Formats: sequence, structure tokens, C-alpha cells
Amino acid sequence: MSESEKPLREQMTEAMEKIRQQVETLREGPTMGEQSDDRSLLAELEAEYQALKDARAKLSSEEQ
Repeated sequence: MSESEKPLREQMTEAMEKIRQQVETLREGPTMGEQSDDRSLLAELEAEYQALKDARAKLSSEEQ
């Protein structure tokens, strides 16, 4: 099944999981090199996660 054939709710859930993994990786810190300041990137990812979560909840309520 191609990405465009998946239900929107499933696509949103998968996107949220990818963001969650990225946030987790950033919070673990660098594996090589110096410590970097990822606060702004973390804030952007968390905002995107919340927006997807809100949109998915709205989609669910509209389906009922």
C-alpha cells in the first residue's frame, strides 16, 4: 500500500511516531562531536507533534 493510499489518520500516527523518535534522539545528545544546542529544533518538533495530535483528534471527532 502506497503512502497516499493509507488513511489520513494512519499517516498522522506514523508521522507522530517519526517525530517522537527524532525528539528522543536529540534528547539523548550527540554521539560524536561537541554538544549542540538543539532547543529550537526540539521546540519545532514538539510543536509539529502537537499540531498533528490535535488534527488527528479533530479528525476522529469528525468521523463519529
